[in-house]
Amino acid sequence: MKTFFQPRMLRTLLAALAISPLPAFAAGPANPLSAKELAARLSTLQQDGSSYIRLRLEVKQPAGTTALQIQIRQLRTKASTNVIYQILWPKERKGEAVLLTSIRNESPKGTLFVPPETTTVIGSSQMKEPLFDSDLCYADIIENFFAWDSQTILGEEMIGRVNCQILESKPGSGQSIYTRVRSWVDPERLVPLRVEKFFSSAEPARRIETTRVSREDDGHHIPAGLSVQGPRKNSVTTLEGSRLNTSVNYEAGDFTVEGLKALKPPVPTGAGAKD
Repeated sequence: MKTFFQPRMLRTLLAALAISPLPAFAAGPANPLSAKELAARLSTLQQDGSSYIRLRLEVKQPAGTTALQIQIRQLRTKASTNVIYQILWPKERKGEAVLLTSIRNESPKGTLFVPPETTTVIGSSQMKEPLFDSDLCYADIIENFFAWDSQTILGEEMIGRVNCQILESKPGSGQSIYTRVRSWVDPERLVPLRVEKFFSSAEPARRIETTRVSREDDGHHIPAGLSVQGPRKNSVTTLEGSRLNTSVNYEAGDFTVEGLKALKPPVPTGAGAKD
């Protein structure tokens, strides 16, 4: 999340991954922000336009570990969000991809593509389904819960050695698969160090922890690593960003079923390319 996380490196995820996977955050102000101000700043940083990301996604379960190299193409604005997650490795799954689109005030939708020509529609009722059999679901990479109208600061709590503000976000009717989301935000670096997402029970359905925070040359801090636990018992997904390029110019027309088949990454140009 410039994103949850979605922290530019893994914006999604807190989603960005809005956990849109993450965008980078500037340092926080000297005076505390209100709940709406804090959420608005985090939301604006997620709506940062076009970017290309490479990351390693690893799912650890009792039966074994699955590792994937993934490229992400995304266009996130205030009006809409378009993302493509595409597997580059292992070879037997190369090209498998997910397209998700969300237009403001409309339910998200998408398409799953499996080479050579199999496509499956992903409807709004399927947003709970897992992304590439990980502990993230489709909603996690398309929703921006910081943009929801209901935002409340519940208090403070230490995460490691950092005293975080706990921000609770609640969706409007039919706006999300979740009933509420709580984010533990480092107020100095404006980095969510923990995100918990709830269905109807008191226990979180999904927890996303920031495992590594990096500082960019311009002073921005980004969550460069994430750990995700979902509803499945004894299953953990980790994500590690390896490449970020913000010098790309995607348009809505690039996020189509035909676009799912394109594997070539953008050529890094300008200061926005990072390895």
